[in-house]
Amino acid sequence: MAGRRQVTEEADPELDMSSLIDVSFLLLIYFLVTSTLDPKEADLGMTMPTNNSSGSAEVEIDQMTVEVNSSGHIVLNDEVLDTDPATREVPMLLDRLRTYAESARLTDSKPMVIIAADDAAKGQRFIDVLNALADKDVGISNVTITGFTEE
Repeated sequence: MAGRRQVTEEADPELDMSSLIDVSFLLLIYFLVTSTLDPKEADLGMTMPTNNSSGSAEVEIDQMTVEVNSSGHIVLNDEVLDTDPATREVPMLLDRLRTYAESARLTDSKPMVIIAADDAAKGQRFIDVLNALADKDVGISNVTITGFTEE
C-alpha cells in the first residue's frame, strides 16, 4: 500500500515567549517616547478672601461683581460693558477696574471682585476678565469665582 502515510507522533508544539516579551517592551518604549506630557498650569497668584476681620479699614469699598454671560458679554454691577466676544481687549472693563482699584487704595481697603461666569460662556472670555484683573495698572488679587444663574 503505497498510498498510505505513516503517522508519527510529534512532540507538543512550543511557543518561544522571549520574542513576545521583546515586542511588548518595544511597544511600551514607543508609546512612552511618543506621548506628550500635559504642561502644568501656571499659578495666577491670586489671594482668596477670608472672613478675617483683622486689619479692616474704616472706610471699605463694596465688592464689585463681574459677570460673563453665555453670549460673551461682560456685565459689571448690572451694567453691560464689553459686548464683542470676538475681540480679546476689554477697554471699558479695564477702565472701571482701574478706577475701582485706585479708590480702594485711597481708602486703604482691599478691592474685592466676584466673577460669575455662565457655564455656556467661552473660557477665553473668562480668561480675558482674569487678565484685566491682573493688569499692571489694576492689580486686583482678591477674587472670588462663582457660578452664574439667570433669573
